[in-house]
Amino acid sequence: MTSKRSITAANETALLAKVVKTVFFARMDFAAGVERFHTEIGPKTATHPIHGSEVYAGIGDFGGIDGTVMESVSGAPQAIKLSLSGIKAAFVTTALTDNYHRRDIEIMLGLENEAGALLADPEILFSGFMDKMDVALNQNVGQITLTCESRGTNLLRASDHRFTDEDKQAEVPGDLLGEYIYRMIDLQLFWGDKTFFSPFFDRTIPFVGPRGFGTPTG
Repeated sequence: MTSKRSITAANETALLAKVVKTVFFARMDFAAGVERFHTEIGPKTATHPIHGSEVYAGIGDFGGIDGTVMESVSGAPQAIKLSLSGIKAAFVTTALTDNYHRRDIEIMLGLENEAGALLADPEILFSGFMDKMDVALNQNVGQITLTCESRGTNLLRASDHRFTDEDKQAEVPGDLLGEYIYRMIDLQLFWGDKTFFSPFFDRTIPFVGPRGFGTPTG
């Protein structure tokens, strides 16, 4: 999915130039560290809208993007594939052992002049997460195909949370949000009954109801 439906004025102006070239930037948040690549040759500095100025390594014809970045009318999630070929076996090992599943990835589109200089800061074209990586190794030379999903797939997945006090404590130790969840399953409430006693309140603490009732009994 695209990050927005409009581009900056600077990139609009760049599109009107007599000669304009496109370059793609990929920023992948692996557990071992962020990897940055672009589709030309040599290092290139680009400004990310959040992370600021960063250096991206050029992969030239060894990299590619398979798929169309588009916005679905039905809101269905879209997927794209990134490919990297002709790489050393050491990098293949990193791809196999590093934690990448459901970690962030962003694809940016930049516009350049004839000399290869960016005419404006790149625009985020795709924002999602890394889903599946296919690796092939032949004669110590590897090829990697990375399938990336848009964040819309989160709407199709069941939540991993169990919505229990133990689950909440594991996420935020000391949080009291889930303390009474288990009591609410079979709880019966009698709204306005001055004799009703709530299990959520200490009996020893004086209780004043909405109409000035005294300490409840029961």
